[in-house]
Amino acid sequence: MHHAYRNKPLSARQELANKLISKKRYIVEQCFGTAKVNAQVMLKSICMNLKKAANKIFVDKPPRGVVRPNAA
Repeated sequence: MHHAYRNKPLSARQELANKLISKKRYIVEQCFGTAKVNAQVMLKSICMNLKKAANKIFVDKPPRGVVRPNAA
C-alpha cells in the first residue's frame, strides 16, 4: 500500500493501486484477526484454569469439619 505524506498527496495511479490491493488485503487480514482473537481466548482460558487450580491447592481456609487451634 502506498502512503501519502505531508504536502505530498497520492497520485491517481497510487490511489487505484491501493484500492485493488485493499480488496485482497481485507480478506487476508480477517483471517489473521480471527486467529489472533482465538489465541487470546485460549490463553485467557488457560490462565483462568491455572488460577483456579492454584486456588484449590493453596487455600487459607481449613477443610470443613476440621477443628483448627487458635493461632493467637
